[in-house]
Amino acid sequence: MIPRRERILFAAGDIFGGGGGSLIAVLYLIFLTDIVGLQPALAGNAIFVARLWDAVNDPLVGSLSDRTRSRWGRRRPWIGIGALLLVGGMALMWMPDPPFDGQVSLMLWTMGTYIVYNSIQTMIMVPYISMSSEVAVEPHERNRINLTRLLFSTIASAVVTLVATHLVESHRDGSMGVVTLHLTILLVFGVPFAVAALGVAIGCRERVALPPVDDTRTWWSRSMMPLMHGPTRGLITMYICQALAMDVISAIVLYYTAHVVIGLSATVFLGVFIAVTVVAFPVILHMLRRHDKHRIYRFGMPWAMVAAVGLALYPSDWTPWGAYVLVLVLAVGTAGAQLLPWVMFPDVLDDAELVWGRRDSGTFAGLMTFTRNILSAAMLQVIGLVLQFTGYRPGGGPQPLSAEWGIRGCVAVGVVLTLGIGRYVSSHWPLTRERCLATAAELETRRHPEPPTS
Repeated sequence: MIPRRERILFAAGDIFGGGGGSLIAVLYLIFLTDIVGLQPALAGNAIFVARLWDAVNDPLVGSLSDRTRSRWGRRRPWIGIGALLLVGGMALMWMPDPPFDGQVSLMLWTMGTYIVYNSIQTMIMVPYISMSSEVAVEPHERNRINLTRLLFSTIASAVVTLVATHLVESHRDGSMGVVTLHLTILLVFGVPFAVAALGVAIGCRERVALPPVDDTRTWWSRSMMPLMHGPTRGLITMYICQALAMDVISAIVLYYTAHVVIGLSATVFLGVFIAVTVVAFPVILHMLRRHDKHRIYRFGMPWAMVAAVGLALYPSDWTPWGAYVLVLVLAVGTAGAQLLPWVMFPDVLDDAELVWGRRDSGTFAGLMTFTRNILSAAMLQVIGLVLQFTGYRPGGGPQPLSAEWGIRGCVAVGVVLTLGIGRYVSSHWPLTRERCLATAAELETRRHPEPPTS
């Protein structure tokens, strides 16, 4: 059994995973358009181009962390160094008054600072995600640890989301200046993120035996190796689909509440999502003892897709309470999809280890975060282009009807398309509960063979 202190320290590390991701998803696009003053299409382009660095960054760090050998293990040196650099990277990225004028210069500044931040984020998160399958060996204990870290992630996402929307609203009404906004982001978000990551680097350890270093292949061939494994391809698709649906909701909510359904609170909108996700944790932990994970993943998706269409078509002059009901249905329908992919991640690694005899967790985690980051950036670029071409006016204020329908279209098409694909892929998932238990037992036998009897 893992000591409770270590379990809490490790789970708390995902404060940065959930909080940092929510900060980007909720605040960054509208920060660039309404505070920095960048055109929506250029803002989307800057984010997408910067995220292309993930094509090298995530697989490279994953592969390098697999090959790292030190007295502190494979993952913790990377996490510790990244934690020490994090606040500085955020200071550059969230600067509200960059030292440049002109749209092209602002776009290049955004690209450069985002690349710096993204490199630091990768140094922390790819090794941390890899450790989630190595901090424990027994399947039920791994499930418990990963659900606990996802609880921390969700609570951090809740706090960051609510505070971030409040910051935007405070800046809009003139009660918060840009300097105060910048300092608040660094002190309220950046410092706790860094402390949480340092806690993992200092207080946790890996419990899976280290495989020998593989020098026979290039880092790129090692990085792409997981794509040869069918369950890995399926998990990546399921993970990306639910993540993109959440990205659409997070990125569009401030636009939706300001310009589509007047009187709807972005804070309450996202608060409903977060409350449902937190309540779902004990329910899902109980369900994991009896049901296949892929069935829990897809269970409520049809309700969520209907609710997304309902929000997209909701009349602007109706009471906000009807919209809140639809938000509740959407949150309930996506709760399983949000929580299950990283709980399924160790099962995929077990199956791959059974096939190949190796457990290169960093390589698998790097590929997952790479594909998620690239497609998330592409989604934000599409939203930026939709806003641009439907006539959205940067800086807020009244918007044309075409921009309102652009926002509505992002909600309906983005959520329904991504959840629909995720649900289809999950219906063909091969790693049933029985198969996962059998695989874990076989791996334990291989790792600790009984001595021959004389």
